[in-house]
Amino acid sequence: MFDTFAVYTRPAMMLHVLRTRVGDAAFFGILRAWTAGHAGGNATTADFAALAERETGLELDRFFEAWLFTPARPRQSEIPS
Repeated sequence: MFDTFAVYTRPAMMLHVLRTRVGDAAFFGILRAWTAGHAGGNATTADFAALAERETGLELDRFFEAWLFTPARPRQSEIPS
């Protein structure tokens, strides 16, 4: 639970890889929609994943599964696009 990699580094890496997968325009669209829709409120990881899929039109279940719910960090060759 308090593993520095799992808590701080891995989510930042996931966001960076998401940005490289969907491109800057889509990524920053996700961020704008996220902050507009959840300012001052609560949300879940599933909410973020669903928003990312809506904003990009991509199916990202395998991507989020690999980055957020699989114990080991994905190797570059295993990162789903």
